[in-house]
Amino acid sequence: LIEGTAEASAIIRSSSAVVSLISSTALVWMIKRSRCSFTTTYNRILLGMAISDIVMSLGTCHFNFTAPSEGSYYVWNASGNQLTCSIQGFTLFMGATTGLGYSCSLNLYSLAVVKYHKQDRYIRRKLEPFLHGVPIVYAFILNIVILAKRHFNDGGRGNCNAPIYKPP
Repeated sequence: LIEGTAEASAIIRSSSAVVSLISSTALVWMIKRSRCSFTTTYNRILLGMAISDIVMSLGTCHFNFTAPSEGSYYVWNASGNQLTCSIQGFTLFMGATTGLGYSCSLNLYSLAVVKYHKQDRYIRRKLEPFLHGVPIVYAFILNIVILAKRHFNDGGRGNCNAPIYKPP
């Protein structure tokens, strides 16, 4: 690596995560203050997306301090341990997985409204439990399996993001 690129990469990644964290928090605040607040399915799905982005941003805005200190010779600012690495990896994957799930939920909601002309009452009663439940349950199951198998490891970039482990 070119001298200083690892440090610059960590700073840019973490700073971008802080901006994303602030933006998603502002979105939650704007939805809360809107006329409809959290009374519509659409706003509740957006709330889920914003919360999952907040969780993912919390897993990314660490400036590498969660990376195990054993790798401090190749990871800038590494001062954590395997526990901090696992917590960071869990939050990062939890936010990413639920965000992807909520994106699918928003697409399914739009399909139900636009193509099939379903009313909000029908969507709220029949579809919405699945639009929230599937992303959250899937993300928890996936992350607990990764955590149980101890696959949250430092991949050498300061991210504890479950890289594939290939022993020598």
